[in-house]
Amino acid sequence: MKNNIFKIFLNNEIYRYGTTELLNFETQMERYFTREYKQWLNNKESPETYGLNSFSGEISKIETRDISVSHYDEEYFLYKSFLDKDYMAYTMGYFGATKESSKLNDISLEQAQANKYKLIVERANIEDGQTILDLGCGYGGLSKYLLATFPNIKVIGINPSVVQVNHIRNVLLQENNEFDNSRFRIIQAFFDDIDASIFEDDYFDRVISIGLLEHVTNIDLLQNKISRILKQGGKCLHHCIVACDTLPGFLNSEDTLMGEYYPGAHIWPYNEPQRHDVHLHFLESWFINGLNYWKTLDEWHRRFWETIDQLYPEYMTLEEVDKWNKYFSLCKAMFRPNNGTSYGNGQYLYEKR
Repeated sequence: MKNNIFKIFLNNEIYRYGTTELLNFETQMERYFTREYKQWLNNKESPETYGLNSFSGEISKIETRDISVSHYDEEYFLYKSFLDKDYMAYTMGYFGATKESSKLNDISLEQAQANKYKLIVERANIEDGQTILDLGCGYGGLSKYLLATFPNIKVIGINPSVVQVNHIRNVLLQENNEFDNSRFRIIQAFFDDIDASIFEDDYFDRVISIGLLEHVTNIDLLQNKISRILKQGGKCLHHCIVACDTLPGFLNSEDTLMGEYYPGAHIWPYNEPQRHDVHLHFLESWFINGLNYWKTLDEWHRRFWETIDQLYPEYMTLEEVDKWNKYFSLCKAMFRPNNGTSYGNGQYLYEKR
């Protein structure tokens, strides 16, 4: 069965994981991004210099807001095929590579995702008995980790994605004992639309977002809304993809190949979220080596091809297989140059004044 499928793909110039053709393509893309990072090395100009202001406008681009969610609302079985089996986390797993060392630990994707959540818990000082907002909660991975780790913690998740919220409601809430109505609630909405009728002032001890700031245009307005619902002394931690330097072509996804996958998204320079010290007091930030995300993507890519006979043709067309194959390769090529020191993830910790 797989051999027949591979012949179809080969006839349509779709090259599977590990083939010479695909590896050559990824090498070419890595060279392109290496040149791009070198061109803008040590560029610390603010995004305003290039026409993007993280202190003005709507929280997210209204014209692309609904379209941007469509990437997360693709076929559910597709995501199940390549994401980790424990958390279905569609963000970086932490394999141990740091700013100082590019060494990756020999661990499973499942363990790497748990390690990421453990790191966030430590850095945000999350403790049992707190009330947590899981902002942009995806398939509920962080919420699942918190509920299993802390018996008295309460979590509320917000997510506009129909597919991801259905997973939480139909799988986690139905099959996982930790997900009960006394400790967990899911709200299907954009955070932009949340007002005082949903959350009262000073409600949360912690607000955590993973993979959200890439979709935020006005970080200042986001922080203002978070400040209202945080308790005095409460903390907020954002985890997102960043570039070490300001890369003008990456500030708006429409200007890059990523625009096809993430319309309206932004790759902020590492120091940009640090500037937002008005509504919440900025405490500390950490750069996470991009090789952690490269390894995560590579494992997703491998698992995608392991299950390709279950995906094609029942759930995916040839065009969709080609699109996702190139997506994995493109993303890997962005994180790998310079041993992951140019492009990776940032974590930012704030406290309510």
